[in-house]
Amino acid sequence: MRELRRAAYLELMDRAHVTGELYRRVGDAFHQIPDPDQQLARLEHLRSELREAYDPLTHSVRVVVLEGPSATAEAAQAVLNAAQMANRHLWRLTCGDADARDRFDAAQSAYLQCLGRFVDAARTAVEAS
Repeated sequence: MRELRRAAYLELMDRAHVTGELYRRVGDAFHQIPDPDQQLARLEHLRSELREAYDPLTHSVRVVVLEGPSATAEAAQAVLNAAQMANRHLWRLTCGDADARDRFDAAQSAYLQCLGRFVDAARTAVEAS
């Protein structure tokens, strides 16, 4: 059981890292691309990559929810919920919403905090088993 959980936790952390890296690239687009049209094109490309990364992340969360324990499952679900929020704000950003960048930045920060809480919960669960 311990090895199954550990493998599930590692898989989720790997998938979450991919998503987090894509979020970081959103910020890079603002700092590295001065042209608004090129920024928008880059953001749309990143949204596409995030859509591709979302299903494996969701699958990993479901496995963790299945493997448990409940504290780790709840922390994994929080990671997925935070990713949904960040993705939603990124979409609003590409629609030209005035405050969407601030909301995306806050959602990205929340995502990283949820991921940190998941890592802590996973560590506790592995140590207890």
